[in-house]
Amino acid sequence: MRSICETLLSEARTRSAPVPGRCAVLDLAHDLARRSAEEHPEAAPVVVRGSAVTAGVAAAVAERVLTPLLDNARRYAVRTIAIECARVPGGGVEVAVADDGPGVPAEVGAAVFEPGRRADPADGHDGAGLGLALARRLARVAGGDVHLAPGAEGARFVVRLPAG
Repeated sequence: MRSICETLLSEARTRSAPVPGRCAVLDLAHDLARRSAEEHPEAAPVVVRGSAVTAGVAAAVAERVLTPLLDNARRYAVRTIAIECARVPGGGVEVAVADDGPGVPAEVGAAVFEPGRRADPADGHDGAGLGLALARRLARVAGGDVHLAPGAEGARFVVRLPAG
């Protein structure tokens, strides 16, 4: 809950201004994978792939966008979680967070980004359905977006951020 409140306050402060900064995304992904292993040793391991790319947002903003995606991946992954970083043709950076769990039901699809919406309210976790909505909102404030990749095995969320 504290993280959600911090994210809401951060988003409110940056709503009217561009989000400054630069971030080495691959380094951040490795840091998030290391912390996940330390803080959640029972969870599926996080594998990091891709190229060294720089996003045009501060590392704290990129982390706040990626953290809810990783939280979901840890919740549903069976064997592995992957973070993949890549440069996008035409400018920009993409960071995909994927797991090998059951995925988002087709009937839910993009509605999973609606505040308070959960793919399966009866799945037993105590989330409020705000993480994905906040991740998308922060990414958009930073000049990017988050979307659910169609047809992926498991769940695959793709974050697009401006290049740095």
